[in-house]
Amino acid sequence: MCTTTARSARLEDALTRSKHEEIEKYKRLPGGAIQFSAAIAANTTYVGGRYTKNARDMSQTPWLKQDGILISGNVEDILCKPLQKAFRADEARMHSAGREDIDVRMLGSGRPYYVQLTNVRKFPTQAMLDELQEEINRNSPQVKCYKLTPVTKSQTELVKQGQEEKQKEYRCIIKTEDKVTEEMVGKLNTVENLDLVQKTPIRVLHRRSPLTRTKRIIKINARALTKEEVEVACKHDLNLAESLNNRLVVAEVVSEAGTYIKEFVHGDFNRTVPNVGTIMGTRCDMLQLDVVNLSMVWPPEKEDVVGET
Repeated sequence: MCTTTARSARLEDALTRSKHEEIEKYKRLPGGAIQFSAAIAANTTYVGGRYTKNARDMSQTPWLKQDGILISGNVEDILCKPLQKAFRADEARMHSAGREDIDVRMLGSGRPYYVQLTNVRKFPTQAMLDELQEEINRNSPQVKCYKLTPVTKSQTELVKQGQEEKQKEYRCIIKTEDKVTEEMVGKLNTVENLDLVQKTPIRVLHRRSPLTRTKRIIKINARALTKEEVEVACKHDLNLAESLNNRLVVAEVVSEAGTYIKEFVHGDFNRTVPNVGTIMGTRCDMLQLDVVNLSMVWPPEKEDVVGET
């Protein structure tokens, strides 16, 4: 590792060893004096951790409305700005193992991520990160971070791999067009290692290439919500509860990473087949979605790391 102090010493040594007559030769030239400037840039430093999000109205990254107004509050700003300020970095960017939609909660042990800090003036130590973790969690009621620790550039590859290779677990609240029967729920519970053909969802076609991919549903554990659970979910609005009685299913879904779960539920105009609707034999829609687990060891267990050359 080459620190800022070491670079300064090398620069000073180079100037000291330069011959005076060589410097004098270029001291003055026609047209005015020459100005010299030097900039010293420190190595990029990385901090890894996991985060949870207990909100259904917060995006992962800064998000603009159609009218160009920036929506206030996002996961990246909450996690990155305190680190950028504490370590006096020029820039702080978050990279994560996948991302959840603005209306989806990230629960369980959290989503793996790392923050890339550019040109820090102060290198992070574990003690400093422990304090910053407490500060972030104290100031943010909806987003929490855990296991903040320095990581190396090579270790950040694990997050990129996890985004595409690891299993993910979801909890879905599904609304059906027809009343739910035991047979319908039984069909869901027989799903095991089911391969899906998914076209890029209509909702993201404006920013992603139109592709067709094969993804896998590992298993589903589903049950119909009881009348009492529906009333609680409807906040005791009896008219709404009555209309939804026998039409709500809660499903725990384990899938291959990269599976579009919302589209697996409602079918996306049959752009995802098979889907929950075709399996149950009725039209379905997603009311609520939570990510409850990402099966990935992150951050790695190791000693403090302050940077790489």
